[in-house]
Amino acid sequence: MTLRRTKSNPITILATLLALLISSVSLLVSAAEEAHLEQTFIQHQSHQHGLVEFNIAQQGNQLLIEIQAPGSDLLGFEHAPETEQQQRQLDAAKKQLQQPQQLFSLAAGGQCKLQSVAVQHSLAPPVEAKEHEEHEEHEEHEEHEEHEEHEEQGEHGGFRAQYQFSCDSINRLTQISSRWFEHFRASEKVNVQLITDAGQKSLSLTASQVVIHL
Repeated sequence: MTLRRTKSNPITILATLLALLISSVSLLVSAAEEAHLEQTFIQHQSHQHGLVEFNIAQQGNQLLIEIQAPGSDLLGFEHAPETEQQQRQLDAAKKQLQQPQQLFSLAAGGQCKLQSVAVQHSLAPPVEAKEHEEHEEHEEHEEHEEHEEHEEQGEHGGFRAQYQFSCDSINRLTQISSRWFEHFRASEKVNVQLITDAGQKSLSLTASQVVIHL
């Protein structure tokens, strides 16, 4: 089924294309549906143990790269930080994800410029801080219910990052090289889903195969 052309801004279109890629639906979705899908992706991703995904969408001169990764690949754990060291690990991972130029190398011919960065994670805040906050706001909640909720939230935490690029010569953007494995050595494989003006495909990356041909 052919995608409809709309006058929506490029970022919205790309986000919709990314939603299509992940959910395998065959038509553009509304902004409200897109927001719902994005929240679903975060919740779904947090339960995909050991699975790293790059979702890449391109339309016109706009390029969107999304990363979904479990905490185990970035931190060695998927629960809320329980020590100062684990909190430092979480902070370092977030900082790393906020620097896409260290994670990806886009072919220079495409003349792509980074427009925006968004990084989220589903690991709960430190247990002590969470309990203190919820105790003040929800004193009527029973202690065992709060403890159960904390465990559930932090059990399979993960990350989601999105990078928005604008490319002056998109037709010369022939490949993207990933440096993911240099920074996150616990990862063994990355699944890539790609949708562009030319079509869509999927592939896998490993430490010895890091190039995505567009």
